[in-house]
Amino acid sequence: MNKSSWVELIEINRKKCEDIVACSKKVRYAGCFNEYGRTIAGKIRPGIKPVFSPNVIREEFFVIASTMKSRQKISKGLGELKYILINHKKINILLFSKNTITFYITFDQKTPADSTLINKIRKIITK
Repeated sequence: MNKSSWVELIEINRKKCEDIVACSKKVRYAGCFNEYGRTIAGKIRPGIKPVFSPNVIREEFFVIASTMKSRQKISKGLGELKYILINHKKINILLFSKNTITFYITFDQKTPADSTLINKIRKIITK
């Protein structure tokens, strides 16, 4: 990928992350990364303290990227992956995959993602 393509990819996905954070006060963070776990863009809601340090989030994105690659191979038999919801004691993580990009969205445990919000986020990602 040449530099201008990379810059364009960052700009498009930065806007999508901003739109995801703006679509609901439930969203703490929206970010996306490539198939190798390299961050493309991200937006944290103002006033929210990050849960992970930069080193931990790099590791998290790498692990999730590896998982998404495996899911894509399996999805040939199961059909397209719609989303993955990971429920932790302190936070919920919603994952969407589009081509080789994974969108990583977090919510407080007290306000889990509902189907209306999931569909709203899906529309932002697929536009």
